[in-house]
Amino acid sequence: MKLLSTALLLLFALSVTAVAQDEQWPPLSYLRHDYNSAKVVAHVRVREAEIVNQVVGYEDWRIVCDVIEPFKGKLSKGQELIYYHGAEAGFKQELFLGDKIVFLIRNFHEKDKQRVYAVIENSTLPYNEDRVRKLRTIVRTARHKRRS
Repeated sequence: MKLLSTALLLLFALSVTAVAQDEQWPPLSYLRHDYNSAKVVAHVRVREAEIVNQVVGYEDWRIVCDVIEPFKGKLSKGQELIYYHGAEAGFKQELFLGDKIVFLIRNFHEKDKQRVYAVIENSTLPYNEDRVRKLRTIVRTARHKRRS
């Protein structure tokens, strides 16, 4: 019985640790890399997501959101932002909705002959306080370097 209790306690501790690590992922260095690669970084609230193009096994989603907190780029709080997100076919719309942290680049859309925002592949993250705290640290560091 003691062995079973110990095993259950250990299993519980490991599951709590895994959840805590997920909340703290990605590390600051990973976020800094995506931040430096992006033209725009922001905490947004996605209110619309629709498929606008399909190729075998792949979908292009048009995302409409409101900026909650801009971290990089010429954005202001409350501004509507439209960007595109490529994904493997089959994702449900709900995956794209809600609070997100997005890292965007500018692409030229050949069909419409205009520049559009698009996500950096594998960079969009669900919002959480740890990620925003890390991004605020990156912003402060970037401002400090520009002044020096």
